[in-house]
Amino acid sequence: MNVEARAAEASSGDPAWMPAPRGWYLSLLAGTLPPLALGMVASALADRLIFADWAVVAGAGHALLLRAAWVRGWSAAARAALVLAWVALSLLAFATLVGRHREVLDLGYRAMLWPLYAPALTRPAAARTAAAVLAIAAASAAAFALARRRRGGVAA
Repeated sequence: MNVEARAAEASSGDPAWMPAPRGWYLSLLAGTLPPLALGMVASALADRLIFADWAVVAGAGHALLLRAAWVRGWSAAARAALVLAWVALSLLAFATLVGRHREVLDLGYRAMLWPLYAPALTRPAAARTAAAVLAIAAASAAAFALARRRRGGVAA
């Protein structure tokens, strides 16, 4: 085995290793940072750890679904549809948590972020509305991906 081949194998640790596709890290960051920020802020305002737990599950679910779609070679529209559907589902779960802990979330919001206080943001309807908008966007992206696939575009 020549020196270059050994150096290449030693640097990656796995001979089948390939660098991440272009856009992977940006997609990962764009999908995990917002739920983590929302969950941590809600957890701090409501003094309830369950919001942080939600954020970790939502971010991890996004990362796993994105990786699975990317490995299978799905088109950008199909990946977007999958991720948007996951975010919509995550926001529905967040709305349930807001409904259960609305009083303490509202009190924390008023106490900590009083200059930015808006009562609508501590209601489950706000998260449900955002989830509905994202579900419509996911359906649109899925329809676009299917139409493109039928025309002979990129797989999935």
